[in-house]
Amino acid sequence: MEIRRIVFATDLSELSFQAWPAALEFARKWNAPLHAVCVIEEPYALAPYEQYGALLRALQEMRPEIEQRLRDRVRDRPPEVVVETAVLESASPAKALVDYAKNLGADLIVTTTHGRGGLSHLLLGSVTERLLRTAPMPVLVVRVHDGAKLE
Repeated sequence: MEIRRIVFATDLSELSFQAWPAALEFARKWNAPLHAVCVIEEPYALAPYEQYGALLRALQEMRPEIEQRLRDRVRDRPPEVVVETAVLESASPAKALVDYAKNLGADLIVTTTHGRGGLSHLLLGSVTERLLRTAPMPVLVVRVHDGAKLE
């Protein structure tokens, strides 16, 4: 198997960045560009119709800050690893990540899981689980270390 392009999926939390070293190592080993991707989940389904405009404006105002945070987080890397960043907006983060990876021709997606279980997992679902079920390319899920905190 040859790895030519890698997608690193993150929500910018400390937990998600525990997969960053693995993504960097694969990118370095295969001399593959690494695409760090964050998906802003559109909250439209959770709000009344009258609030869509306000939510859309808030999302557009947040986007430059999220793009900058992502660029800041991926600066720590070996100089030989090429990293590109992308911030996407979608009601389905997993679908957006899979579509991005497919359009890019990615050979690997690297991510973590927040380890939600029980009712929380049932209600919120899991982006990682959906990636595992729907991505046509391999998905490397890095187990998070105890003591990591959500941002």
